[in-house]
Amino acid sequence: MDNMTFLTSVVDKTQAQTLAYLVAANLILGMVAALAKGKFELAKLKDFGQKVIVVFGSYISVAIAGKAIAEFTLLVTAIWIALIAYLVANILGNLKDLGLPVPDKLQNLIE
Repeated sequence: MDNMTFLTSVVDKTQAQTLAYLVAANLILGMVAALAKGKFELAKLKDFGQKVIVVFGSYISVAIAGKAIAEFTLLVTAIWIALIAYLVANILGNLKDLGLPVPDKLQNLIE
C-alpha cells in the first residue's frame, strides 16, 4: 500500500477538505490583509507553511491513532473541531485586519 492510499484510508475526506479550504481561506485573507496594510513579506509565508504542517500533521497523527485504536475516534473529532476553531479565529483576525466588522462576541476568539 502506497502512502496516499494509506492516508485516504485513514483520514476522513470531508474533514480533510474542510481543513484544506479553511487553510486556503486563511492564507488568501492573510495575504490580502498584509498587502492592504503594506506589511506583506514573502519570508512570512515560511511561518504560515509551518503552521499548515502542524495543522495537518496533528490531524493525520490523531486520525492514524483513531484508526488503530477505536477509543480514539472521539479524540479525532475533538482535534478536528479544535483545528477548525483555530483556523476560524485566524480568519476572523484577518477580516478584522481588513477593516471588516467582527461581532463583539467573537472578539475574544481573535485576541
